Amino acid sequence: MLNVIRAEYCKTAKSMNRMLVWAFPVITLMLAFILTAGMTDAYAESVWNWWYTLLLPGMLAIICYLSMMRERKMKYYNLTTLPTSRKQLMLGKIIYMACLMLAANILIFTGTVLGSMLLTTSIPLGGAAAAIVFLTIVQLWEIPVLLFLCERFGMAVELLICLVLTVSGTIFSQTGKWYLLVSAIPMRVMSPLLHVLPNGLRAETDHPLLNKNVIFPGVGLSLVWFATFTFLFLNWFEKREVR
Repeated sequence: MLNVIRAEYCKTAKSMNRMLVWAFPVITLMLAFILTAGMTDAYAESVWNWWYTLLLPGMLAIICYLSMMRERKMKYYNLTTLPTSRKQLMLGKIIYMACLMLAANILIFTGTVLGSMLLTTSIPLGGAAAAIVFLTIVQLWEIPVLLFLCERFGMAVELLICLVLTVSGTIFSQTGKWYLLVSAIPMRVMSPLLHVLPNGLRAETDHPLLNKNVIFPGVGLSLVWFATFTFLFLNWFEKREVR
């Protein structure tokens, strides 16, 4: 499996995927710096909120599409000629996408820490550091879903469904039934870590969404969804005819 992941890394050398992992966080950081200049306790809050509610899902959607389009241009050479099974090759791709997401989250954390030296923030440093790992875990489910959507329906449908899931997740995460919608879990888990509500506002003390008891149940649910979606996607891809 390690060799498969290395192969994915080599295939994306000097590709748009690598550039987007840098570009999306940098754009987020720069926009927040410009739009929150002169405001109190708003910079890091805006960066993180825009990131996990909109820009991170958008980045994942695009890099998943580009990755599958690269396979199509190669006429699925690796899938049809190498002795490694299709499931292993696609699982390696999923793991590599997860690594790219982790790298982007680290960039967001680093940028908010540096930016907060110039602009004030109320986000706890420890919570922001934990958000790197937790956000990566609770967003894993989206990778196999996006790979399936772009492979089966194309980029337009993939982006549309991604947007619908993101918007509905933002709304659902502020209700008591947040655990019923997989896209609401990341936003709900981030609230007690960052002290920022899914709508972008800072959470006041004793706000119900600051309850940290939701973090580990949310992580557990996300891992179950990730395992389920990955199993379904890998089995679907194994059986389909590649063209």
